[in-house]
Parts: sequence; structure tokens; C-alpha cells
Amino acid sequence: MVETAGLCHRCAPAVDGCLTLCVIDNLVGLETPKKIGPMLSTADIIAITKGDMVSQAEKEVFRDAVETVNPRARVIHVNGLSGQGTLALKRAILATPPMEKITGQALRYAMPAATCSYCAGETIVGASFQMGNIKKIDFGEVDPCCGK
Repeated sequence: MVETAGLCHRCAPAVDGCLTLCVIDNLVGLETPKKIGPMLSTADIIAITKGDMVSQAEKEVFRDAVETVNPRARVIHVNGLSGQGTLALKRAILATPPMEKITGQALRYAMPAATCSYCAGETIVGASFQMGNIKKIDFGEVDPCCGK
């Protein structure tokens, strides 16, 4: 099992044939599924938590946003307090055939050719501090590379 932030394929390496699981909660906002990258968009199973803290309508809209990003994934609502959905999640995980070996297996996707500034350890936000093949977070600044 690999724990990852999942923001790019360098951060979220998935071995071909290995089950991938994304855990996301209903409280992160409706736009978040579009923003979090391979962790969600390439997962085989998506466990959505904290459904007890939002309305049924919010749960359905959030699930639709998740399914729009990854329509092939199995989505399971899980409640850690009541246990609802945990049996379905357990069964889905156990139904996956085990991998005999990891060594020598191929990754599902190629690693990025470049390293973004966050992969390299940058912690400051702003276009002048970011480089690589990432969308700049500019907060109104002008990007010196492209003038936008």
C-alpha cells in the first residue's frame, strides 16, 4: 500500500494491476474533485467519508462531482462512526486478487518528465517561486515567463 498526496503521477505512483483507493470527505468542497489530480481521477475505489455532516443533497452533488472526474471507479460512502459502508469497502478490497510480486511490474502511467517546484521542496506560493510544468498560482501576480 502506498500513501500519497496524489497531486501528480510522481506523487501517486500506481502499479499496473494493483488496486488503488482514494479516500475523500464531503467537507472539502464541491470543486475539489476537479483539482486533486491522479489520486482521485485514476482510483479504482473512491471512499467518501463524513457524509453524516452534510445534507443528502450535498452528498449527491458531491458524489456526482466525483463520478464526473472518475466515472469508472466504484464509489462507496463510508461512515467511520457508525461503520456504514465499511463492510462494502472491506469486501471490495478483499475481492481484488493479490499481486504475487511488485518488483518488475510496470507503473500504470508514465512519471512526469519534469519535476514541479513542490516536488523539489518549494513551499512558497507565487508565480515567481514556481517552475516546471504546473499551472501557476499567481493570486494576481504577473507571471514573468508568459506575462499573464
